[in-house]
Amino acid sequence: MAERPQLLARIETSVVIGAILVVALFAVATHGQWLSSIPSVLRITAQIGIVAIGQALLMTSGEVDLSVGSVFAFVGVIFIWLTEQMGLGIAPAIALALLAAATIGALNGLTSLFLNVPSMIVTLGSMFIYRGLTYISTMGFSLSIPRELRRDPVVLFLKDRVWNINTTVIILAVLTVLFTFLLAKTRIGSHIRAVGGSTTAALANGVSPVATKLKAFIICSFLAGLSGVLVACQEGSVYSTSGVQMELETIAAAVIGGCTLRGGIGSIWGPVLGVFVLSSLKGGLMMMGAPTSWYIALVGLLLIAFLILPRLLNSRMGVAS
Repeated sequence: MAERPQLLARIETSVVIGAILVVALFAVATHGQWLSSIPSVLRITAQIGIVAIGQALLMTSGEVDLSVGSVFAFVGVIFIWLTEQMGLGIAPAIALALLAAATIGALNGLTSLFLNVPSMIVTLGSMFIYRGLTYISTMGFSLSIPRELRRDPVVLFLKDRVWNINTTVIILAVLTVLFTFLLAKTRIGSHIRAVGGSTTAALANGVSPVATKLKAFIICSFLAGLSGVLVACQEGSVYSTSGVQMELETIAAAVIGGCTLRGGIGSIWGPVLGVFVLSSLKGGLMMMGAPTSWYIALVGLLLIAFLILPRLLNSRMGVAS
C-alpha cells in the first residue's frame, strides 16, 4: 500500500489520469471514430512536443521562453531561404538553420542573465522581433522549398511513415527518452534542477547558475528551431502564422505535465503527454463539430484542473504536497 501514495505523489500522475480520461471521453462521444484520428493527433503532438521538451527543461531551471513559436517559424524561414536564395542543399541548410536557432537561444540567455532582465520580458521582446521578421520575409504569405529539393532523401525520410506513424513522432519519442535521461540521470540535469530550486544554494555547491541556465536557453531555442525545420520539410512551406500561440501551448503543457514556473521541479515526458492531451482536445472538439473557439477556453479550464488535481490526490492519500 505504501507504493500507492508514492505513485499518486508523482508530478506526472494528474496528466496520466487526464490523458486516459480525454481518450476515453472522445472515443465514447464519437462512437470510436476519434480513435482513427490518433495518427494525426500524434503528428501534431510531435510538432509541439519537441518544443515543449525545451520549454520544460528551461522552466525547470527557473526561466521561461515566450519566443519559441516565433523561433519555430523564423528558423523555418531561414532554412527555406538558404535552400531557395543561397542554393544550399537540404542537409547544410538544416545545419545552418539549427545553428541560427541555438544563437537565438544564446542571445536570449545572455541578455536575460547578464543584464539581469526577467526572461519573460526578454523572450517577449524576442517573440515580437522574430514574428515581425517572419512576416517581413514571407510578406504575409508563405515560403516553399524549391521543387527540385522536395525529392531530397532527407525530406523524403522526414515525410515518411513507419506503421502509419509519422517520422517526427519517432523523433519525438527518441528526444523524450534522451532528455528524460538527461534531466534525471546526468550532471547537467541535476544542475538544472538545482539552479531552478535555489540559485544561492546551487552557487554555494559550485554550480554556476548563469552557465547552466544559458545551456537551457540554447537547448530550448534549438528544439524550437528543430521542430520548425522538421515541419517545413514535411509540409514543404512555412507560413507567416506558423507557430502562433505555440508558446502558450508549450507552457500550458509543461505545467499540466508537472513543471512549475518557480523552477526546481520538472519532467520531460509529462509535458509531452500534456501536449498529447491538448492535441487530442483540439482534434476531438473538431470531430464533434464544436466551435474552435471552445478550445482556448477549455485549455484554461484544463490548466486549472491539472493544478488542483495533484493537491486533491495528495491530501486524500495523506501525501505531502
